[in-house]
Amino acid sequence: METERRSNQRTDLDLWVDADLDGAVRVHRATDLSLGGITLSQAIPKPPGSRVSLELRIPDRDAAMRVEAEVPSVERRHGVGMRFVDLSRDQRVRLADYLLRCWA
Repeated sequence: METERRSNQRTDLDLWVDADLDGAVRVHRATDLSLGGITLSQAIPKPPGSRVSLELRIPDRDAAMRVEAEVPSVERRHGVGMRFVDLSRDQRVRLADYLLRCWA
């Protein structure tokens, strides 16, 4: 049984994300998003605890948003949930704005 550790509500969505894996960029589909993290539909081939730079392609914005995320210690059956690390205030505001638009 999987224990729920999220402190932020996740929103189901379909968002494209570029993951920088040591200079090689791979495109992933995100299936949900919150202020605290994101679920990608594919595994990240990095050891648990590694940090990965992600570019979130938020609709209606000119520039993608670059964030750092941490590879989890356990991958779930339906994608890989990643925790955002060291989000700036501006990044949190931009994510919150996007999530509010998704809920509207």
